[in-house]
Amino acid sequence: MTTPSQPGSGKFFLADSHGRVTGSVNVPAKPAVPPKPATPPPTPAVRTDPGWFKRLITNLNPLRQNNRTAMAMSGLGVAALALDVAATLNLGNPFLFYDRREQWKDMGSLLSGNRADLWRSYFDVISPNWKGQAVETLQQYVRFNINGLYSELGKMTGEMSGTMHRQFKEVGEYDLSVFGLYATSAPILRTLASASFHPVGRVALMTQAGIFMSALGNLVKQFADVYYTYEGDLNTIELKLNELRGAFYKSGNPDLGPRSLNLTPSIEDPALVSQNWIPFTKETS
Repeated sequence: MTTPSQPGSGKFFLADSHGRVTGSVNVPAKPAVPPKPATPPPTPAVRTDPGWFKRLITNLNPLRQNNRTAMAMSGLGVAALALDVAATLNLGNPFLFYDRREQWKDMGSLLSGNRADLWRSYFDVISPNWKGQAVETLQQYVRFNINGLYSELGKMTGEMSGTMHRQFKEVGEYDLSVFGLYATSAPILRTLASASFHPVGRVALMTQAGIFMSALGNLVKQFADVYYTYEGDLNTIELKLNELRGAFYKSGNPDLGPRSLNLTPSIEDPALVSQNWIPFTKETS
């Protein structure tokens, strides 16, 4: 027969059938199991710029220099150079819009997950097991207050992600259009520039430079159309954000402080527990 000496000591006494101690043995104490660390909240993914835009600019610069020289030799230098600057100044890095698109998608996913957690915690834990005034108050709070706010925030993340995707697409297409124009025109202008000392070659160079300028003008107009279109889209989203701000702040003004979105404290009043929280299996009179 064995008997522990003291709780947690790891030492046991050996006794015979008459209860007399005949010896002892040391048993290694079981090591304490460290508590599991709390699960950290999800962190936004860090995305690395693949460098596509930088490579495009690196390859575009020699083509620009070639065309600028040819346009100067054609006699259309000032006007052509102005269009060259306007077209290339509007180039942008599509990754910036791609990254923002993914950030809004991540926020939308987080909101959807939190909304589902809140929804299931009520209908899986509270609703099947409890009834009473507090349960009804909590249901109204979840369904018509918090759930509605989650829904509006989710719509906003979806619209912003969609807008960023469209801008990502438009910026990428514009970059490729500019690069394609310079890549196709550079060999032609280079050849004509070398023959511009002959009157026929100069006329051909001026004609080709005019065609190139016309194409540059179309690209600048294309960029302006895209810019104003998305200015309108962002203005519409800003108006919707003003409505959403009104749901979270008094009079929609953050300076006036947030609205109270807390539940009434009466649902946890000890004096009202028997009325507010009634087990679902208990019959009410």
